[in-house]
Amino acid sequence: MAKAKKTEKEMREQLSNRIVRIEGQLKGIHRMIKEEKECVDIIMQISAIRSAVSNLGVELLKNDLVCKQQGKKTIDESYLKTLFKIS
Repeated sequence: MAKAKKTEKEMREQLSNRIVRIEGQLKGIHRMIKEEKECVDIIMQISAIRSAVSNLGVELLKNDLVCKQQGKKTIDESYLKTLFKIS
């Protein structure tokens, strides 16, 4: 059975939830620095945030919430992944 296409409101809510998670990760890094946690652990969290932000960008563009104009060609997902350097 085919997936039901998400409404624009559902897509925006999903993107908003991603942003909230990223904000939480950033607060976690801030706390880790204040608590003088191991540098390697902080770097791992930074790497996770970079990936999360890249994926957010891909989803935003892929779903054309902001970037699509009527009659314009949509952006290819593989190009987006290359643009945001994710696999």
